[in-house]
Amino acid sequence: MKNKTKQIWYLFSNDHAQLNLDCVDLLSKCYVMLGQKPDVDQIVLMSKFLVDDLSRFYGTMEMDEVHFAFEQGVRHSEHGGFVNVRNWNIWLKEYKTKTQLQRRQNVITDFQKNQQQQKLISQTINKAKRLK
Repeated sequence: MKNKTKQIWYLFSNDHAQLNLDCVDLLSKCYVMLGQKPDVDQIVLMSKFLVDDLSRFYGTMEMDEVHFAFEQGVRHSEHGGFVNVRNWNIWLKEYKTKTQLQRRQNVITDFQKNQQQQKLISQTINKAKRLK
């Protein structure tokens, strides 16, 4: 069950400033991953487009899912070479389509696998810290 307070529509309605910051951070990360260096004005403008797209078309997604979809898009999509409106809509649609199929098949989604892996890594790191 999704936490509604983490969904895009909730953030857009109740914490718009945080959603804007999250989008700026996400786009900045993607630009770094792609080795691109846009100026601050470009990132801010692109983040406004992203907030608009997320609120209009992907409101039920959580921001963590959006981050995951972007990372997968940058790394694995045939459309991963540039951060632009067209590409991020492709990445988000690819993510949603694949996730919906996995849910219909009662298979754990790639996002859920990633979350489990992150949790296991965190637990291992915490165990290692306690051993010191």
